[in-house]
Amino acid sequence: MKDNIAEIFRYDLYHTKLNFDLNRLQKFCFELQDNNQGRKRSNIGGWQSNDLHDEFEIIKNLREIITHELNIFGEYYKINKNLKLDNLWININEYKDSNIVHSHPNSIFSGVYYVKAPRDSGNLTFHNPYEDFTEGVYNGKVSSYDTKNSSIYYFEPQENMLLFFPSYMKHSVSPCMNKTEKRISISFNSNTE
Repeated sequence: MKDNIAEIFRYDLYHTKLNFDLNRLQKFCFELQDNNQGRKRSNIGGWQSNDLHDEFEIIKNLREIITHELNIFGEYYKINKNLKLDNLWININEYKDSNIVHSHPNSIFSGVYYVKAPRDSGNLTFHNPYEDFTEGVYNGKVSSYDTKNSSIYYFEPQENMLLFFPSYMKHSVSPCMNKTEKRISISFNSNTE
């Protein structure tokens, strides 16, 4: 049967664990939040920083690591130019904070790095472009759901986890249901140099 199947239009994600000083980075994120009003984009509640560049040494170091991993992912997608980060920002979600379904236009790959990810702090959810169709067709008619017949895919955050995905993929963050700990992530977009 496998010889009779042709796989088309795949959406591949890249994830890896980093070895970054999370205590120092968490402290930086909370200090920035205390001194910065932030902005509102896809977040419902929560706090989102303005774009950060190399004005902070800790962010400069993280950008270098992310850029290195990003170019590994770019090779997998056969991107023939170096990739660079266009923008990068911090997200801090508390109890019931979330992010609505959105994508990142004018970018090749987007991603997230998890600085603090306590239990029940909100999953990253990817939405099938044919979500409405797949829910109607496959709902209750399949023995188990997988990447071929699901309308959504959940990715549970893990501290020090770096994740890349094509920027056109619609995604959201489910509400943080942790009443005592905040979830901290750093999101970014990339393009070619």
